[in-house]
Amino acid sequence: MAKIYKSSNPDDIPKYDKAYWWSKTPQERLDAALKLIRRAKAIYYANPANPPLGNGGQVLKSNKPIQRRKR
Repeated sequence: MAKIYKSSNPDDIPKYDKAYWWSKTPQERLDAALKLIRRAKAIYYANPANPPLGNGGQVLKSNKPIQRRKR
């Protein structure tokens, strides 16, 4: 599986990744965005402590994060 980089600063994303993204057709970009949204919702729903999302609700962050073990 390829790594997925997320950044609000476009300068953080390498040029070859930008070129790859913009070489895709608009439909391929929409399909990729839908895949990311579905993956985020699957992760959100995997935590039973999170409340259900309303119709059209977005996953911004977990309401009840799962405690991780200390390193």
